[in-house]
Amino acid sequence: MYRAVVFDLDGLMVDTERIALECWIEAAGAFGWEITRETCLALVGIDRRESRQALLDRMGGSFPLADVSARGRVRYLERLRGEGVLVKPGLVELLDWLQARAVPVAVATSTQQELALEKLVLAGLRERFDTIVGGDQVAKGKPAPDVYREAIARIGAEPAHCIALEDSEIGLRAAHAAGITCIVVPDLLPPSPEYQALAHAIVPSLREAQGLIATMLGSGGPGKVAAG
Repeated sequence: MYRAVVFDLDGLMVDTERIALECWIEAAGAFGWEITRETCLALVGIDRRESRQALLDRMGGSFPLADVSARGRVRYLERLRGEGVLVKPGLVELLDWLQARAVPVAVATSTQQELALEKLVLAGLRERFDTIVGGDQVAKGKPAPDVYREAIARIGAEPAHCIALEDSEIGLRAAHAAGITCIVVPDLLPPSPEYQALAHAIVPSLREAQGLIATMLGSGGPGKVAAG
């Protein structure tokens, strides 16, 4: 029986991946370099350490990574703090539903914890989660299973009893490697055909995900509150 739900952050709960992509392209352009959308999409879901190396591999050793990264981060934070962080459709309703049924929840994200916490605050979601694990708190980022294993360990759950919610192929692979059943709600890019079979389901929004979770939890979940 499923008993807990673990959420990814960027692209799944909050609409931040699109902004990050735009800021990286803008920052590279300021230094005379062109980063394609395809290159940026290939980095979605990967933690900071691995994404930097992947970018250098694609762009070449002369790419001014430190300068572009610093400029892109400043612009990214300016936009998040100025524009606010938009919550994905259906998220609040899903969190309310889980809370009413006393279903444990956690966040497992590739984002560094300090920034993840700020995003949650900006989105008005910080109080929703007691357990938040960032990519800088584990040895290996997604697609390694470390961040998921740490998150479920903190809430005292077994992998077989957890449901993961992800937006990216990288996140799907991480959840699967941790032995956790994963529902994918694609954001910028759906999983490739090679990895789609790893997902329990791929749905267009968190509203559809809630219906699946209700069935998977059965009888309203741990709190045994009737569905409604």
